Amino acid sequence: MTALLLFSALLALLEMDTTYIGQFLFSRPLVAGGILGFLTGDFLLGLQLGLFTELLYLDFMPIGGVVPPSGAISAGMGVLAVYFFGIPVYFAFFAGIVCGVIFSFIERHIRRRRVVILQSAEKEIIAGRLCAAQLIAKSLVLQYLIIFAFVLVMLTAACPVLAFISLGLPEKVHIAFKFSYFIAPWMGLAALFLSFSVKPKTD
Repeated sequence: MTALLLFSALLALLEMDTTYIGQFLFSRPLVAGGILGFLTGDFLLGLQLGLFTELLYLDFMPIGGVVPPSGAISAGMGVLAVYFFGIPVYFAFFAGIVCGVIFSFIERHIRRRRVVILQSAEKEIIAGRLCAAQLIAKSLVLQYLIIFAFVLVMLTAACPVLAFISLGLPEKVHIAFKFSYFIAPWMGLAALFLSFSVKPKTD
């Protein structure tokens, strides 16, 4: 249980690098997957899951208010699902993708809520009743705790259920997921190629 808590804390820290602290690219799926893979004793698995996630998310651009699926959580959850629960990598990959997508919805809600809070906080800061540094620090700590709680819940609640279900699935389902796992990055590359090949309209 201690190891699970520590890895959840590390993954939450890597996710914070996305937009909140550092932005040293530790949150990129390839880097996050590689780090967790190395620490769990299977560096190549971490790189593979990170690379596949990276290729799948290439066409997602965080422009304006768009919140793409979390690459760090997607790759990291896949690695940890394999390590802690022995889930086959082709199931763990898609479980990680689902976690990344779910967290993007949570992140959108957090940002909408933060906008409302900041509108009132701005008046308090101008009036001198609130310290901006303390507000930023509290916001970062709260964000970290939310990510940590999400990762921990997914690992302790969803992953054991997935591990149990995967044992009873017929062989054909396993084959289908294996096939989907290996074509997923090519789908991402194809989508990226199409987006770059579209010519802008001319008047």
